Amino acid sequence: MKAKRWINLFLLFSFLTILFIGSINYIIDPLWTFKHSNKFNNTQDGFDEREQKSNFIFNNGLKDFNGILLGSSRSTFINQNSFRNMKIYNYALNAMKPNEYKDYINFAKKSKDKDFEYIIIGLDFFGTNLLTEAKIEKPQYYINTAQSSFYKYKMLLSLSTLKKSFKNIKNSLFGEKLFYDRNNIKYQSVVSESERIKRFSMNMISQPSNFNGAKYIYNNEYINILKELKNENPNTKFIIFTSAITSDLLVSILKDEKRINEYERWLKETLEVFTEINHFMTINSITTNLNNYPDADHAYPNIVSLIAKKLSEKNSDDIPKDFGVLLTKGNIDNYIEGLKVEINNYK
Repeated sequence: MKAKRWINLFLLFSFLTILFIGSINYIIDPLWTFKHSNKFNNTQDGFDEREQKSNFIFNNGLKDFNGILLGSSRSTFINQNSFRNMKIYNYALNAMKPNEYKDYINFAKKSKDKDFEYIIIGLDFFGTNLLTEAKIEKPQYYINTAQSSFYKYKMLLSLSTLKKSFKNIKNSLFGEKLFYDRNNIKYQSVVSESERIKRFSMNMISQPSNFNGAKYIYNNEYINILKELKNENPNTKFIIFTSAITSDLLVSILKDEKRINEYERWLKETLEVFTEINHFMTINSITTNLNNYPDADHAYPNIVSLIAKKLSEKNSDDIPKDFGVLLTKGNIDNYIEGLKVEINNYK
């Protein structure tokens, strides 16, 4: 009888443990496989945007959206609701490179069952570097994972998922400076001046070093990657822009004559495919004001979301007149010549 009792207690304990783990993981949903929202899961840690956003798309679809936004972490901070008269899903991902665009676009299109009206892409100069370290899994890894049988339910019973759930509960209870809400909006609180200086200094060392000497080789396939995107989406309007990094960082990268020539090549090849670029990677009143940035290359969400307003509204009193230049084949040469002068005179 005692043995039977212990077996029953063990089974009961096991059942309650599984129920506890599953309930917590379902309520918090750190992997974004469900859609519900509550006060405990509205401060989400963006630990792996490729996994989380792909999970959401597969399980919830994008039928209510008429466009997607792609880009690096600099674009993840754009509030997708800031695009006027557009319903855009922010599918930007940390360190996203051009060779990832195709697979994620096709995956997103599959969830919608038809072509998007808009595909908005935030380009970065670092995306032209052939030598960027491949520390991130290829898109198909995340896409296959999201689509695997019973994945969303298996993750409910995962201790790894539970650990992420507890972290999100902690974030909700005690506040977090950097997080997503359940509507795919990314937040970044204003950091202290000492923290900003620390981050800025680190970026000003690490970022330019990625363009030094043997660390950088221009990807000769870059233009073909863009051509393939456009050719495979003939019914979609592409809106192309460049990220608004600080002027200090921009100048530190382009003060090398070889780099500015490759920067020019990058812009001209993009224009060869898309005919115009909404160019924010310039020296302007936004990018020279370091209070707009918690570091050297990521603007605060309220600042970077001005890009969305500029792209969709064109005329807005909220946007400084010098923030954003429309580049075309007709003005690119004059722009580059002017930029070279600005860089030489920049202090």
